[in-house]
Amino acid sequence: MTTATAQINIPFDLLAEAVTTLNIEHKIKLWKLLGKEIAEAPKATRNNIDTSAIDSLDRVFEKVLLETGMTEDELVEAFVK
Repeated sequence: MTTATAQINIPFDLLAEAVTTLNIEHKIKLWKLLGKEIAEAPKATRNNIDTSAIDSLDRVFEKVLLETGMTEDELVEAFVK
């Protein structure tokens, strides 16, 4: 016997709200299921994650340094103040 499956996209906020309506037994069951899924998930490394956001930030950082003539230390100090 085969099992039919379907994939749907549910906004996280809607999912989180729905979880609050579960009774305690179902919340515990969900907690255990999620714990198992998290434990089995591959560990994130720089090699297997999307680094486009990091690369984009690096390019912006370099552009600011070039256009302002600031050093990296001066730029960091400007953000800290």
